[in-house]
Amino acid sequence: MNDNDSISLINSSIQTIKQNIILIDNTEIKKQQNKEQYVKALDRILLLLQQHKFTKTKLSLAKPEVEIKGARSIWLNYSKICNQMKMNSVFVNQYFKAQFYAQLLIKNQKMIIIGQRIKSKVLESYLIDFLKQYLICQQCKMAETKLVKNRKTKLISKECKVCKATCTVDESKFKYFKFP
Repeated sequence: MNDNDSISLINSSIQTIKQNIILIDNTEIKKQQNKEQYVKALDRILLLLQQHKFTKTKLSLAKPEVEIKGARSIWLNYSKICNQMKMNSVFVNQYFKAQFYAQLLIKNQKMIIIGQRIKSKVLESYLIDFLKQYLICQQCKMAETKLVKNRKTKLISKECKVCKATCTVDESKFKYFKFP
């Protein structure tokens, strides 16, 4: 090998090394640009989340006021509780009718007469079960849901208005109920 060949070999090696350095620099620049775009996207998401903050308000309901007269119980503040839940009183009525296996009479759209003796503590526990099953979203724990019946599958689902989550619910309590 003569000197010219070795010089040309060294020059070609230097050219290859320069090209590799340029490629590495380009790759680093692209990585840096990707990082910057990622950080900008995260900042934008955080800004959007701050603009649309969901304030979790605790659902506070009045305790059921029950008056027992003979073999019947009268739930005095029924309509008030339904209004606090923002729930159709017909849904609640259907649920309690299925729970107690008793006849329920709505009187003046304000109170319910139950055909058996039920204490307020028992009624409160059933009300809590109703809230967990049919009103409170399992994902975001907000009480902003609505019950919807799917016409094709005939399943009743609970749709959250806040996080848009859906889940099916026990439909045995609404077996004979006609959804709008």
